[in-house]
Amino acid sequence: MFWLIRDKIFLCLLSVILALVVVCPVSAAAGHLSSIDLIESAYRNGEIGYSEAADYKVTAIFRPDSLPAMYRSKGIIKSATPIIMEARLNKHLLSPENQRILAKGRVTTLTDLYGSGVTLQSYASPEGRFRIHFTTDNTNGDAVPAGDTDGDGTPDYVEQFAVILDNVWTTEIGVLGYDAPPSDETEGGDCLLDVYLADLPAYGFTQIDEFDPASMVYMIFENDFAGFPPNTDPEGQVTGDMKVVAAHEFFHTIQFQITEDICTSGWWMEASATWMEDYVYPEVNDYINYIDYWFHYPQLPLNTYNSIDCTGNGAHSLFPYGTTIWIKHMTEKYGSKFVYDVWNKIKDGVPNVSALSAVNEALTDRGTTLEEELKELRVANVTMTYEDASWYQSWQSVNTDPTLQPIVVEYSGNNPGFSSSVAYTDVSILPLATKYYSFSAPQGSGNLTIDFNGIGNISVMVIGFNAGDTSYDVTEVVTDLNNDGSVIINGFDSAGPYSRIVVIPANYSTESTSSFSMTVSYTNTPSGSISSIDVKPDTTSLVTGDNGINGKQQYYIIITDNSGKQVLQSGTTWADNSPYIDIDGNGLAVVTNVVTGEGITASLQSFLSTAVLSAASPATMPAGTPRACAANKSDSRCFIATAAFGSPLHPYVGLLREFRDSYMLTNPMGRWFVTIYYNNSPPIAEIIKDNSGLKAIVKIFLIPAIIVSWAMLKTTLSEKIIIAVLLAILINIILYLRKNIFKTYVP
Repeated sequence: MFWLIRDKIFLCLLSVILALVVVCPVSAAAGHLSSIDLIESAYRNGEIGYSEAADYKVTAIFRPDSLPAMYRSKGIIKSATPIIMEARLNKHLLSPENQRILAKGRVTTLTDLYGSGVTLQSYASPEGRFRIHFTTDNTNGDAVPAGDTDGDGTPDYVEQFAVILDNVWTTEIGVLGYDAPPSDETEGGDCLLDVYLADLPAYGFTQIDEFDPASMVYMIFENDFAGFPPNTDPEGQVTGDMKVVAAHEFFHTIQFQITEDICTSGWWMEASATWMEDYVYPEVNDYINYIDYWFHYPQLPLNTYNSIDCTGNGAHSLFPYGTTIWIKHMTEKYGSKFVYDVWNKIKDGVPNVSALSAVNEALTDRGTTLEEELKELRVANVTMTYEDASWYQSWQSVNTDPTLQPIVVEYSGNNPGFSSSVAYTDVSILPLATKYYSFSAPQGSGNLTIDFNGIGNISVMVIGFNAGDTSYDVTEVVTDLNNDGSVIINGFDSAGPYSRIVVIPANYSTESTSSFSMTVSYTNTPSGSISSIDVKPDTTSLVTGDNGINGKQQYYIIITDNSGKQVLQSGTTWADNSPYIDIDGNGLAVVTNVVTGEGITASLQSFLSTAVLSAASPATMPAGTPRACAANKSDSRCFIATAAFGSPLHPYVGLLREFRDSYMLTNPMGRWFVTIYYNNSPPIAEIIKDNSGLKAIVKIFLIPAIIVSWAMLKTTLSEKIIIAVLLAILINIILYLRKNIFKTYVP
């Protein structure tokens, strides 16, 4: 009888070992300079090489305490996604340790992130789209805030994040029409998009498992946002940070289904993801923490992206986040479909089609060019004709930092009280970049002459500000076939009409560096009488915005005197023939309803000129492709082995999982058994997870399975043969002893 009971126990143990080898699937495939800022500054200054800089940046994300002291900082990294993408592109330049980190699968990455002894919990979002993984164990600082107002066992922080994520999905997929990232099948426990909350030096990042398709994507977000830069969310700074990282990083999961080519599209990835934050949650304005890089580095190309073999040239990594300024400006005119169309052109184009080419195509479809749009943008950078300009001008109060100044462009030449002559010779400008020169008038009445000669695809805009910079006039210097041109500013005087002149030479080539020479001189001789006036652009077609009609167009005037010289002269008035066009004294038109072929008139004395403006209804956004997926109501961490050891990150659970992947899922019989296990084990795991006694028993039963898994995975073929021989000998000894003992004690 004893042997019969023992045999049943032996068979039960064997079945448990076989079953528990198939374990549950979990994840597979502003105000202060951050560590990344410090590292990139050292690289730009020639203190370290690119390989060393790239390696330090990876260390700053995954092992910040291992950085040299000079690069350690409490400053927050906006998004770690581009750093990881760049590192994956250049793994051969990294240290062996950082190469190992990038080569890890998701489970190993998370084990290193949380620590092997931390128990993870999970929560499915109300709409069943995301599974949020978190911990309340603060051993390594990864715990989420513990508040639980409704007492349901899930922290309020997690529940709030889940609601925000669902709203982001609804907006980006349902409203804007992007395709949902495909299901990752059973990774993370079910097919929901996985989000992990942990202590990070960044808002978050989006990761794809090494060697896995882009569908195997997951996101890691900061667990409490303590000490992060301020934003303007009325619900509070932490809530605003949650909104920002959710909208930004989720858009990365969408982008990765289209391209991972950071050299051709990296700048557009980050700029459009930052724009998406503001589109989904316009009340937050977190992006303003980073736009000073856009204003302070106008000499950098529009498509600057700081990565080896890309266009960054060691530029500040936050520059692309500031480029959202330009995207916001475009969507104010053309609606959010502009961004959608660019991404669709990247998606539908030839392999590795650049974002810049897609932008050019989207603008051509709208009857305009990148050159014309950038002219307007470069002027807007000075005139602050932006929707959020008031925030830019009062950002020091938002930051509660009196040392911060309103955001302004960086001038290559700033000339106060200018009453002489200055020459700028052979000044080079990178593709799609610009420079700004400011000349402030002296006391007394005078005039200013600007003589310009450009080489390449270059042009120059001129802005004349009145005293106090409250109003202005704009013109473009008209050049001949040799790129020569000049303009006379009548009335250069500290008391007006023009107390300050800003000259903006810009290179509109997408590939070649251009150059220019310019002489600016003060004179008492004004231009002659006005003979003609032109309004630019001649015509434009606007697509109205998504939330009402808010297309914008900046107009400017070209005046010629009776001697054929171009002149900038104040006194222009503007009018229109539509009740749905608002145009201010500076020539900024705002469309308030659908209009067709409406005229805008600029008048100066007896001279008139008109432009025609039309604005269509908002384009219909197609519905995004959904993802066929249903939430697994059982917690992915509640399969038997994970329930026993308390965490999917426990090394023994990882060992069993690895055995499953390497041996069970590689043959039809093993896959059949895995399916049976998935369908039947969750109820057992539910019983085990809350019973310490059962946990101890299951751990004992798992010991043989762990030993077998270790032997199969961690030994060489010759070692496996030796182990197999020793096991065979041991089994024969046991059978021999059992046979003889049985004969001895059973009558």
